Amino acid sequence: MTRFLLDTNVLSEAVRNPGGNVDRALRDHAGEEIGTSPIVKGEIAYGLKRNANVRGQKRLEVLLQTLEIWPLEDPVSETYGDIRARLEKEGKPMGPNDLWIAAHALVLDAIVVTDDRAFSQVAGLKTENWLRD
Repeated sequence: MTRFLLDTNVLSEAVRNPGGNVDRALRDHAGEEIGTSPIVKGEIAYGLKRNANVRGQKRLEVLLQTLEIWPLEDPVSETYGDIRARLEKEGKPMGPNDLWIAAHALVLDAIVVTDDRAFSQVAGLKTENWLRD
């Protein structure tokens, strides 16, 4: 079974645009394992609280009831270190949260669903984009 880890921009779009591309893709992949990382959940919670978006917070709560939140467990930290060291050596900077999300997805053997091209720098990481038709 395919496992999809939703990145921040994809989960944010689902919160902002019920019935949009992401919601349709979620329905299309209903038989698959779909979840996210606590890192993504935290990024979205921060944005909603910073903007005092009560409606968005409620929509996120409902949406998260349909998704798994996969815990960060070893060997995610080791994988994070490997990815970060390799990318720094190659001169390819990547944000720290994205590094954690990439490491988490690699350990879970999950496809990162994202609109962020930075993930393409990570060797062996599979990605899909549900925001673009």
